[in-house]
Amino acid sequence: MHSLPKRHPHVLNLLLAAACGMLGALLVLCFQSALHGIEHLLTGHSGSLVGIARQLPPWQRALAPVVGGLLAGAGLEQGRHLLRGSASGDYLEAVRVGDGHLALRRTLVNSLSSLATVASGGSIGREGAMVALSAQGGSLLSRFVPMTLPARRLLVACGIAAGWAAAYHAPLSAVVFVCEVVWRRLDWRALPALLLAALTASLTVDHLFGLQPLYRPASLPAADHLALAGYCLLALALGACSPLFLKWMELGRAAFARLPLRLPLRMALGGAVVGGLAWFWPQMWGNGYSTVSWLLQAEPAWQLVLILLLCKLCATAATSGSGAVGGIFTPMLFAGAAGGALAGQLLNLLLPGWLPLGGAVMVGMAAFLAATAQAPLLAILMLMELTAAWHMLPPVALAALLAARIGRRLGGRALYQDEAALRRR
Repeated sequence: MHSLPKRHPHVLNLLLAAACGMLGALLVLCFQSALHGIEHLLTGHSGSLVGIARQLPPWQRALAPVVGGLLAGAGLEQGRHLLRGSASGDYLEAVRVGDGHLALRRTLVNSLSSLATVASGGSIGREGAMVALSAQGGSLLSRFVPMTLPARRLLVACGIAAGWAAAYHAPLSAVVFVCEVVWRRLDWRALPALLLAALTASLTVDHLFGLQPLYRPASLPAADHLALAGYCLLALALGACSPLFLKWMELGRAAFARLPLRLPLRMALGGAVVGGLAWFWPQMWGNGYSTVSWLLQAEPAWQLVLILLLCKLCATAATSGSGAVGGIFTPMLFAGAAGGALAGQLLNLLLPGWLPLGGAVMVGMAAFLAATAQAPLLAILMLMELTAAWHMLPPVALAALLAARIGRRLGGRALYQDEAALRRR
């Protein structure tokens, strides 16, 4: 047994990848349970964040993000002061240029801060903390077995894939996320371990709670040639808008960085922006998941979609720019969904019945994600796994490839192109 790691290192890597997948899924589920518990403790209600916000009086849903931002910022500031000089807690940096070791206490501090932000209605994705915890699980496992630097990095990457798969119910796109976004390359030797970790995480979630697609679009017809042309026009529009989204997020960060305020007050101010918008629009709470689900099934007026999109862009820029810990992939999906709905309604004005609105929303999500992250394969697989609408693969794939190309041509850069972008996640 003691000679197994030396004689068959690939077998050991696969065993550790499976263990990492199970551990990552359990950590994600623990984070979700803690999140639901804090939401109920703070508001007295359970369910989706938008559903909770609708049940609260306007003053309470406006105040909650302020209090949450203040607490999240205070915890983050104090934690960073105590952990000054310790190892990095950035899992993407650890995989790309680091030694594969993550600071456990730093990850816990960031996760607790993210809990406070998300549970109080902050407009940011919860997947960032979930994936970070899962990556931390991979880092911890690597300390129990002697291994090389590439093997340690691979195990942390397995944790990233496991966390992504458990959070989004999307094991295939989890592997592609690591290869296309984190590594920016395809390592065939690492694929078995990554895939095993992602599948193990998905099976663990399925065994405990059942695994269903996160989004359920309305029944969509297969795209004919005319619809494909419409989806291509939609992709061109959203691809052209993707650099503006990245610029908007940078402006939000720059604006808050110029404020002569400590981190807790900056994050409370970011929460105040969210709360002020949520006074009128409860949909500003959370990462946008509920509204995307609604857009996939309903046919709202374009004026309402435009208002929600503009307000959500402000809320997300304020939350992320103020220093909140979290992901922006789900808010990006919201922006793509709303943009797709607007473009689809415009095309239907030119030619009635040109595109089904649910199809425009779905294709818009894929196109905007592909252009913003410069990861078309990730966008294609992710939308397929998120919706299970595999008959929409041709228009989704065509739109993702076209939008990514347009975004790159217009000077757009990948969301995580450099180390500074990595640290902002």
